[in-house]
Amino acid sequence: MKKRKTKKKLNPAEELKQSLPPITNWNTTDKHEVNRRRLRAMEEPPLSIENIAPKHPIFSSFLVKSQSGEEYTVEIRDLKTRVFASDTIDFQINGLGTDKHVEAVLMHLQKAGRKAFNEALENGSDRIDVVPRRDELWIERNWTHLPAALKEVVSFDGLIEEPELFLERAKKSRSSKLRISQEVEPWLESRNRETERTLLRRDYEAKVVSGDYPVSETKLPLYPYQRDGMLHLAFTERALLADEMGLGKTIQAVAACALLHRMGKARRVLVVSPASLKSEWEEQIAKFTDLGNQIVFGIP
Repeated sequence: MKKRKTKKKLNPAEELKQSLPPITNWNTTDKHEVNRRRLRAMEEPPLSIENIAPKHPIFSSFLVKSQSGEEYTVEIRDLKTRVFASDTIDFQINGLGTDKHVEAVLMHLQKAGRKAFNEALENGSDRIDVVPRRDELWIERNWTHLPAALKEVVSFDGLIEEPELFLERAKKSRSSKLRISQEVEPWLESRNRETERTLLRRDYEAKVVSGDYPVSETKLPLYPYQRDGMLHLAFTERALLADEMGLGKTIQAVAACALLHRMGKARRVLVVSPASLKSEWEEQIAKFTDLGNQIVFGIP
């Protein structure tokens, strides 16, 4: 009788490779994309991983350093529902809730102690995590374990009603379980920038009413919708103007730049456009403002 050929057992990396569609196939699932990051964590040069708060072996923050010297911070908050944080660009934009660095930390923790990892997976975290959700600050879990002084500014469902006061008190807290997520500081910065932009626009409008600033930043008056577009571009940190062709998107952009220049918020502006439109921008700037401009020509 012929011996039946035994199927060769694949290592974890090879199994992941076989489960993934070709790299040229754009129609992938979230699971595929997560597995791509796991595969990268397995195959790329190893990362140096250090627990920043060793008192918490699993639910902690980890300093992850690449061989090139780049450093990132990974936060492990929940294993069962896979709640993590990472300050890499990939994590911020991919919408998967993970990246190569997170997956490397998870593999590192499993390798360091599978029993402890499985217990953490089963029992969850006893830490009190403070995290941002859209426009608000929340206690993600265990809010009932908060010290009394912090509970005073937290609603029954974990919403932090006075973020600044809470964070000020949290600095003085001795609770080792309390953790302010690494996502809170960028959230606060974004919140402060939004408040600053609101106040800046309010101040601008007041100066227009008082006559200190002109109604239009252009030699020719703008239509009301064009002025709205100018204000949208000038007072929104990242803005998109999607008017239909012929409604004056260029002049709105030029007016917004002139406004930012008047307020001292922009000394120079770089306009990136198709080569065929460079002269059009030059003409519009000269026609509607007294601002200087310089066309930059690249290699043909």
